[in-house]
Amino acid sequence: MSDESEMHELAGAYSPPVEPAAPEPWSHPWHDQLGLRYHRAIAEKIRRQPELRGVAIENIDRWMARNDYPPGPRRALMEWRDFLVSASVDQIVERMTDPSERGHQRRQNTPFAGILSDAERKDIREQYEQATTH
Repeated sequence: MSDESEMHELAGAYSPPVEPAAPEPWSHPWHDQLGLRYHRAIAEKIRRQPELRGVAIENIDRWMARNDYPPGPRRALMEWRDFLVSASVDQIVERMTDPSERGHQRRQNTPFAGILSDAERKDIREQYEQATTH
């Protein structure tokens, strides 16, 4: 067995992971993180009630019928629609909660309006504001 001095050296070498600094309140990255929190809550609801993916598909169909979206958002929404129709719930949850830059880009054209109640959105925002601004 190692002597006590070796154990202290090993223990002293460990550094716990550093939490990333919270983004500047109300900055673009701050809003990206808030959007991710909303989508995590929506993803949990979809995981419990997979039929809620139909709300997103209906939103896209209704929005596309208006035919007033520019090409970029239109493509993004149709990409969501194709994915929602063909992907598993786990794949949908993974895409919705992807913390990468690509995930943030996808959430810029989100079809999940109406899945969270006003009260749920308010609670998420208040908790996030409390955590990042005080």
